[in-house]
Amino acid sequence: MTDYSSLAQKYGSPFYLLNKKDALNRIAEIKKRLPQNAKLCYAIKANAFLTDFLKDQDILFEVCSPGELSICEKIGLSPDKIVFSGVVKTAEDVKRAYSLKVNTITLESPAHCNYLLDAVHENNNHEQNVILRLTGGNQFGMSEEDLADCITKIQKQPSIKIRGIHFFTGTQKKFKTIEEEISFIENYCKKLQADFGLENIEIEYGPGLPYEYFSNQNEKTNYSALEDFSNLIKDSKFNYVIELGRYIASPCGKYVTKIMDVKGDDKNKYCIIDGGINHINYYGQMMGMRIPKLEHIAKNNSTTEPENYTIAGSLCTTADIVLRQLPLKSPSIGDLLVFDDIGAYSITEGIYLFLSHPLPLVLCDDGQSITVLRKSEETYKLNS
Repeated sequence: MTDYSSLAQKYGSPFYLLNKKDALNRIAEIKKRLPQNAKLCYAIKANAFLTDFLKDQDILFEVCSPGELSICEKIGLSPDKIVFSGVVKTAEDVKRAYSLKVNTITLESPAHCNYLLDAVHENNNHEQNVILRLTGGNQFGMSEEDLADCITKIQKQPSIKIRGIHFFTGTQKKFKTIEEEISFIENYCKKLQADFGLENIEIEYGPGLPYEYFSNQNEKTNYSALEDFSNLIKDSKFNYVIELGRYIASPCGKYVTKIMDVKGDDKNKYCIIDGGINHINYYGQMMGMRIPKLEHIAKNNSTTEPENYTIAGSLCTTADIVLRQLPLKSPSIGDLLVFDDIGAYSITEGIYLFLSHPLPLVLCDDGQSITVLRKSEETYKLNS
């Protein structure tokens, strides 16, 4: 059992606590359930800190910005595991990825295609895999017409190999939507094979598998959505690269925050915490109306009946409501709230600079010791 009170006393609060063993186990359990025609790819935007834990695993890593690419270089991730994606790439970004000999470069537009052709023309020293992203009706990827034009250009350059087609439309998707997308993208790839003579093209697909933050069951051991998806593609004639971010990272982290004040009246009772919506972000939370899994660690035992409290953060805005109607037994100043399943996005997605509060600490539990991955940093220096 993790002693959160001791950690809060030693390191202060709020903080995130990532679990390395949970991350490695998550990868193992997912790979166990994927069919033989599928390889796993971790989208590091979900939680870049997990990348160092996972870098020796036989998986790919989707990297969506120059900064994320720098993270991979910093931790020594092998370039042959990197899929360099991202809707915005400069010519220099593409040249850098090409020079690093990353496994794959994702081409999201004709401009990206031209940048790569220029980079290869300037320094043609290896074969470069690419995937071409087909739009799903949003700003990402290319139209079918633009994608076809890019294929025509690439086929004139023998040093560029079309590994496959990339398709992703969103997260937390229903199985019916996934079924429809798989049927669509496979038919599209069959057409490309016929039109351009492409052989052995892969489908790099983000299924957006749902992770139920507000379910009563233990989502850490619930792989039903993954198993249904695996059954859907196991007999396909195409090989797949399956991009997952939220589905991998969510159960690998907790967030610990301290109750700083308790107040209210007969109508409304409040607990004010030292964190807030700048640190806590559950997809589908609906302004605190839905309650995720969490634990109240009280300094004193209470035998009173629970009462409903609104959990409000430390930001000076009425929008900073983390939870409404949370049943608690006599909460008091100094108690802790431990939020579960917060390993995805919250660490990097929050509005951290608002009101110049410090960045929360990030800790790692590797099963033997607790280490600091990121110190608490003052943000006022960036705002002045």
